[in-house]
Amino acid sequence: MASLRLSPFSLSATLLLSLGLGACHSGSSAAGGGSVGGLFSSTRQVQIMDPALNMVAYTLTIPSDWNFQGAVMTNPSCGAEPEVVAYRVWSDDLQYGVQRMPEVAWDTKEDPRAFVPSTCKQMDAMSAAAYAGTVVPTIRPNSTVESIGTAPEAAQLASAMQQMQQNLSASAARYHLPQGHVSSDAARLRVSYNLGTAPEEEFLDVMQEVAENPTSIIVSRPGQVLRTGSVMVKTTTAWIVAERAPKGKLDSSEKQLEAIRTSLTVNTAWDQKRAQMIQQAGAAMIAQSWKTFNANYRANAANFAAMHARGEAFIANMQAQGAARNAQFEQYEAGRTAATQDKVDQILDQQYYVNPASGQTSTISTAYTNNWSSGGTTIQTNLQGYDPNGTVPGNWTQLQPIKH
Repeated sequence: MASLRLSPFSLSATLLLSLGLGACHSGSSAAGGGSVGGLFSSTRQVQIMDPALNMVAYTLTIPSDWNFQGAVMTNPSCGAEPEVVAYRVWSDDLQYGVQRMPEVAWDTKEDPRAFVPSTCKQMDAMSAAAYAGTVVPTIRPNSTVESIGTAPEAAQLASAMQQMQQNLSASAARYHLPQGHVSSDAARLRVSYNLGTAPEEEFLDVMQEVAENPTSIIVSRPGQVLRTGSVMVKTTTAWIVAERAPKGKLDSSEKQLEAIRTSLTVNTAWDQKRAQMIQQAGAAMIAQSWKTFNANYRANAANFAAMHARGEAFIANMQAQGAARNAQFEQYEAGRTAATQDKVDQILDQQYYVNPASGQTSTISTAYTNNWSSGGTTIQTNLQGYDPNGTVPGNWTQLQPIKH
């Protein structure tokens, strides 16, 4: 069933006129007052139009001399079916009537982390009887609830939900999705009240469809790897069908009033057209969703690549700065070490030398000022101008004093 996100109320002529639909009336019968018995003596078929498609959506068979209001209304929110039907028919004296009221839907979250659109009404889950207890004072003020039982539609509604559950289970298994669940509830209230000065009785059949659908939530904590889970969101759709008659005549009129209610028939051509439009809208929505997703994905990929490049550049810059600081520090420490070593040589009366031919260095006592080296052999002397080449076998190189 579709879900109309409205507060429960009787379908009024003002609402219908605002939708471009007025009341249909064929005049009073010869018997006067328009009794329910007229359903069998003379009937007519009325049409419920869909103004969006400009097509007949439903037909209803009613007594010829009864009044009629009906509308297909657009459902504005929460992704439910886009149209719902509401109608009422009544006799001229107002004492007999059948009415289907607009549907009402609400969501119930089992976990506060579950997302529910802000356009969707949120309430606690409740049974059909409990829901009736909240709305009867509004739709039938000053009425008395005589009894509460099970609505005659309960078995048929439960059978439909069972078939839907089988389809949901098969789909969940096929696509490896979390298992949803659907159920139903149907209560019949017998109420009494005065319509003007005339005492009335009425059956209020309150039906509910309850869908428990899984929705994704984020279960990981901040700083952890992203992990998701699922929790259930319960969507309850409720609608009321009313049948009324004068006090003491409701039971004897029940079958005749029920015949009016069950004569509601959908126009196959309209239903197919509506299904086609829903399918096309769904396909367009999916296509737009993928288009948006791909655009966001490409934008996010480009942003990530730019962020990655900036990160790599930042790391490279930091590494270059670190290398420069390390080089400066090593140079500074080397200078300090060399100066310290030179000072130590001075204190110990020694000098640091290098062999210009081999590059080897050595530390020699300052007791000798003229030092030569050849193949690991050293000649030390204080004779200035002395050169062992030519007088001592070997290839001699004079060592040069240097600083560390």
